[in-house]
Amino acid sequence: MMEKIGIKYGLFTAAALIVYFVLMHLLRLTHIIELRFLNGIIMAIGVTVAIRACKRSTGGNITYFKGLGAGIFTAIVATLLFAVFMVLYINISGTELLETLSAEGYFGQRIDTTPGIVIFTVLMLEGIISGVMVSFIAMQYFKRNDRKVPGSP
Repeated sequence: MMEKIGIKYGLFTAAALIVYFVLMHLLRLTHIIELRFLNGIIMAIGVTVAIRACKRSTGGNITYFKGLGAGIFTAIVATLLFAVFMVLYINISGTELLETLSAEGYFGQRIDTTPGIVIFTVLMLEGIISGVMVSFIAMQYFKRNDRKVPGSP
């Protein structure tokens, strides 16, 4: 059950991240690195909703590690899909975004020689680490029995 929930909400979260990136691209705001902070908020919402769905599916009795696993699995699915999208986007769209990222120095010096690997690795680390942190934080709330999810018994 945890895997189904992780895949479902991982897909939703990845879709939200992709839509957000495309919107930023259309508004020509991809050069503002600080807007990437909202990726973390999107990830936090996706992971928290997945843990809530996992708790609801178990009738409100979720074990700590099952909820934690659902959150982390959701983060991995979402991050993997978003990182693949970004690598494809950079390979297809040209070097505009790549030049912006290189100029900021955010991805380090190796971005010029191996951009796909660097971007994929950085996005995977960033997404999974933030997803794990949000999962730990959310489970502090959802592990308690007195925290009833609306609609669960």
